[in-house]
Amino acid sequence: MMLSPIRSVPAGVERDRYLPLLYLADDSVAQVHSYYQLGDLYALDDAAGSPGAIVLAIAQPGGSVELKSVAVATPLQGQGFGTRMLAAVLDDRRQRRTRRVIVGTRRSSIRPLAFYQRAGFRVWKVERDFFSPARGYPNELEENGIPVRDMLWLDQDFRAPSWD
Repeated sequence: MMLSPIRSVPAGVERDRYLPLLYLADDSVAQVHSYYQLGDLYALDDAAGSPGAIVLAIAQPGGSVELKSVAVATPLQGQGFGTRMLAAVLDDRRQRRTRRVIVGTRRSSIRPLAFYQRAGFRVWKVERDFFSPARGYPNELEENGIPVRDMLWLDQDFRAPSWD
């Protein structure tokens, strides 16, 4: 399938069309609505102009950036679009002198965890009981037969020497 070049989507009403992809990456509508107008939204659209993949990167203190949302439309998953998007965003962040990139995923998210590690991210910390009703997440949320409770944070420090 042919996709458009990666582009930046400015804050505003144009970002609303990417909400379905943001909801793929985050089960809390309240959380998505609290951050989707922030930061840099990188997007790929399919030939018909429908959202295909997104990465939302939000600046953090100290020169870090959090990848708040990384998502690929369900029919496009497993075809390398997520890998292409992530590589392009990481290259852009290096060129913009970002010091460190962090990303959080559910401890139960086996495929995303492998995806981020293949891209060079390393486990940084665990935030226990992150996915709570107080943050807008449903009770009894489960993935891969594992209760969804903890956030696993990974990072990539662009200043650190590589072991590869």
